[in-house]
Amino acid sequence: MGKEKEVKARILKYAEVKFAREGFYRTTMDELAKDMKISKKTIYKYFSSKNELLETVLENIISHISKRVKEIALSDLNSAEKLYMLSEFITSRINDISEKWLKDLQSYKPELWEKIEKFRRKTIMKNLDLIVNQGKREDLIIKQPNAIILGIILGSVQTVIQPEFILHNNISMRKAEMITLNIVFNGILTKKGRKLFKNFIERNRNGKN
Repeated sequence: MGKEKEVKARILKYAEVKFAREGFYRTTMDELAKDMKISKKTIYKYFSSKNELLETVLENIISHISKRVKEIALSDLNSAEKLYMLSEFITSRINDISEKWLKDLQSYKPELWEKIEKFRRKTIMKNLDLIVNQGKREDLIIKQPNAIILGIILGSVQTVIQPEFILHNNISMRKAEMITLNIVFNGILTKKGRKLFKNFIERNRNGKN
């Protein structure tokens, strides 16, 4: 990677962390430059405005999530294991997002919020559909219409990642997401699937200890 690409990547990486932690609305280019110990002119060399920087940050996030979700969906794991890996990945990403970040997107950039929602509905649901079909073949997921199963998953996730829900229920976003996905996934799994799902969770937790 050339020096210019390295500088651009560094700016994007820092901006993603900053926006996710503190929101983007009150974050200025001056503040970003000061934090990174570079000139504001350097940032503008790669991004013409904060809006362009924000849009590029979101494109990178979407690209990364899309790549990882596809990797999980197309892996050699059984469907119960894939659901666990997917829930772990999603909750790890959610953990990096603050309520300020979500509120800023919903309040000041609704078009970008809609882009994220569209991505979630289309890309993530498409790969979840593959996992559900696999699970039915393996007799690990209940044989109910995919549209209903996927609708339950999407609807549940959309409910708990709303800033209002998090604030009013005094629970972290990561914990809310993790509990929700575990309840939903256990609900769509067969008895055999729930056993495999539980065993896979225990093996992974023990491996991290």
